[in-house]
Amino acid sequence: LPHLRKRAGHLFSKHRLLGAQMAAYLEDGLWLRLAAHANSMAQAIAATFTARGVALAHPVEANEVFAHLSPDAVCRLEAAGARVYQWAQDGPDVYRFVASWATTQAEIDALARALDG
Repeated sequence: LPHLRKRAGHLFSKHRLLGAQMAAYLEDGLWLRLAAHANSMAQAIAATFTARGVALAHPVEANEVFAHLSPDAVCRLEAAGARVYQWAQDGPDVYRFVASWATTQAEIDALARALDG
């Protein structure tokens, strides 16, 4: 077990590094700002879809968007370099898009251009 713990990087000496990262993440509400940005970008992704007549499978409540996409739209997105993830739990035409703290408006603009063909 000690060998496996060391091999997986779970050494007690490394915990101080993890603690420093977590302290910075929680300090001054950084985590809230990052989450707010991700949620805002998800709203922008949803608006991009709905402006083009793409139906959403669920209301956007966090940083994920579930959209009903045609096979043609999926091909255009993939041709533009997007990685799309089919969310088969909600149907064969539902795809999941996830916004993060690093999502930019330029990426959403590129999504719009790809959808427009």
